[in-house]
Amino acid sequence: MAILITGAGLIGCQTAALLAARGDKVVLLDLRPEPVLVSTVLPLERVTLEAGDVRDRAAMHGIFRRHGIDAVVHTAAALSMAIRETPTLAADVNFGGTVNLLEAARVAGVRRFLLASSTTLYYPTFHRALTAPVGEDFEFHSVSERPGSLYAASKMAAEFFTQHYADQFGLSVAILRYSAVLGLWAGPNNSVPGRLMAALLGQGAQGGLVQLSDRLLLWSGGDDFIDARDVAAANVAALDAVALPGRVYTIGSGRLTTFAEFQDAAQRVRPDLRCAPVLLPATGFAGFAHPRNQPFDVSRARSELGFEARHDLLSSFQAAAQVMG
Repeated sequence: MAILITGAGLIGCQTAALLAARGDKVVLLDLRPEPVLVSTVLPLERVTLEAGDVRDRAAMHGIFRRHGIDAVVHTAAALSMAIRETPTLAADVNFGGTVNLLEAARVAGVRRFLLASSTTLYYPTFHRALTAPVGEDFEFHSVSERPGSLYAASKMAAEFFTQHYADQFGLSVAILRYSAVLGLWAGPNNSVPGRLMAALLGQGAQGGLVQLSDRLLLWSGGDDFIDARDVAAANVAALDAVALPGRVYTIGSGRLTTFAEFQDAAQRVRPDLRCAPVLLPATGFAGFAHPRNQPFDVSRARSELGFEARHDLLSSFQAAAQVMG
């Protein structure tokens, strides 16, 4: 039997590396897999690379049959930047692709289906003066606090379908809502946290001066960041868990980090760089409308998955700096 990981990006490859290292058969699926990039994270001989499009339902069924897929880690997705350019990707890839994989998993009778989701679902509620950490079953108003982007809307729709496949067909599912993921690798760097890390570590700096002009990279209040290595560990923990009574899990640090703290961690790693003064916007991280004042409640992941983040912000920057050289 084999574990199918969709998406040969940083998280998918990090997860594949952990599973392959312990002897699991891993099939790593991507629209256009690049062996050279995958090999920077794990030995190629430890994984089977497959080219395939999650939008192709028949092809997904074929992969499940051909490899005897027993479990799925579904990380493949169109990110916010790509969706801004091609809005239909949110429906076709993030939602439709998830439905195709759920149906293939149902037919194949897999033991576990893990959906990578996002804590951006929580962000529209941050306009309220929250008085306690935010848990998975958070209260929101379906109209005034609807998802703040097509990306978030596609993730919410995918979550609902995944839970209904569990309800109606007995599929064992885990939905992991990742916080803002930190990490750089040899492959594309399209995420907002990744772009900010690279900028603060000197990418694009002139004369040792870092200048941040993109408002998406600045925020007021705090936000929760999670190292990609921790995300991979959470994925493995969710695959291994005997029972998943909560089904939905926030994968984060449980701490709020300000822009100043983020900047300070980068400067501890690259003390030769100076950051030009910036005026922080009144918005939250990545341009979300409202700053946040409460961390996430990550106790469910701790108690049901046995997962706890182990890499702090400084560790994340140190690893990123090694990648950048």
